[in-house]
Amino acid sequence: MPSVTSTIQTGERESTQSNQQNEAQQQTRVLVNMLFARFKAIYTHKFASAYSTPDEVKLAKREWAVVLKRFQEPLLAYAVERTKEVYAWPPTISEFLQLINTAYKAYGLLDPRSAYYEACSCRMDPLSYKWTHSAVYFAGSKTGWYKLKTEEEHVSWPLFETNYIKIIDLIIAGERLTIPKVMRIEDEKAQSIEGLLKSISTALSLSEEEVVPMLYYTQKTLGSGVRKQYRKISQEKLNTLGYTDVLPE
Repeated sequence: MPSVTSTIQTGERESTQSNQQNEAQQQTRVLVNMLFARFKAIYTHKFASAYSTPDEVKLAKREWAVVLKRFQEPLLAYAVERTKEVYAWPPTISEFLQLINTAYKAYGLLDPRSAYYEACSCRMDPLSYKWTHSAVYFAGSKTGWYKLKTEEEHVSWPLFETNYIKIIDLIIAGERLTIPKVMRIEDEKAQSIEGLLKSISTALSLSEEEVVPMLYYTQKTLGSGVRKQYRKISQEKLNTLGYTDVLPE
């Protein structure tokens, strides 16, 4: 059998991955530079006291870049605005991360850790679960519900966090995510009877209120003698009125 090989050469794949990493690093550097520029404008001489030399600024930016690389600009911008209200001096990384958590709330979102715990707590059909936000459902679905229930935290948490951040990026960009609605058997049955009611009403030029008694048999147990008896009576009445179709069992 001939071997199946990728049409993308290894060197090309590595080059693509390298370019993506470089772009991500460049974006993070831009965001950190913007962040420090805002801090400098907000805190003026206090910022200069906190970072007195270029080397200190350089080292600080490296540390901030490591932490902030997974956050998008809207969350950072919101957190910066909050720093002016909360802190008289430039915030530490820990303090700034706490403000980012409040930024999630501004978008109606849970912070990643809380979202992870909620996803793991789902012990029923995810489509029927009452989620705090649809982002939790989609991140959990992407991660895998079975994996969230069975894998240890050190395995499932990083996967969920990555997926949740991606979902958040979509939401911040303006995309609306709606959890699919499950059509239950009862709902399908009700819609079927409603459609039959409208059909008979239109065919005989009767009001739906006049037709409803003739569909009373549908409320009885399927296959039972009582249902069959009521259905026969309804069929005969409808035939007398000129209805030619056969009622469903």
